[in-house]
Amino acid sequence: KLKDMELIPVTLTVISPEDIEDRVNHVKKSDLLEKLVVRLCKETKDQGGVLTETDISILLRLSGAAISKYVTGYENRTNKVVPRAGTEMDMGKTLTHKRLAFHNYKKKIPTTENARLIDHTPESTDRYIKDGTRVEKLYLAGYNEWEISFFTGIPGYVVKEYIEIIKEYGKERTDKNAC
Repeated sequence: KLKDMELIPVTLTVISPEDIEDRVNHVKKSDLLEKLVVRLCKETKDQGGVLTETDISILLRLSGAAISKYVTGYENRTNKVVPRAGTEMDMGKTLTHKRLAFHNYKKKIPTTENARLIDHTPESTDRYIKDGTRVEKLYLAGYNEWEISFFTGIPGYVVKEYIEIIKEYGKERTDKNAC
């Protein structure tokens, strides 16, 4: 649980030389803030910690919704996970390592490379792939999201993510075969 986590001190770069250069070059404020949010999360992880979006919100005096917008915008655009409490501990409805690991698996990326891409251990990556294949087998056997969640113990929103990948992969295969 988050409340049981040990607090550790970290040093964060609030203003970097690159930030100053970006300001001089009239980079949009939203782009500056997105870079800052991502940098704070990465610096914290590099020092053995994690930040929550609420932590970042308090540090930067911005709303939680604004922080979430910057994080999800970056993740959706780059397909990279921003390291924060939700993603590092697989809590909540963030873009998860599970989704990326299973997506990479469907693209036939080997586990070691997959783990490197999502910045996770090969063991965690294999666990995510195993969960995804369990969901896939049940889904292809005709079970619905609720039943799959019940049978596997995987939260419904995660089952839904896996099913979206399965459908996407099936569509890609159909499109390739049609060509």
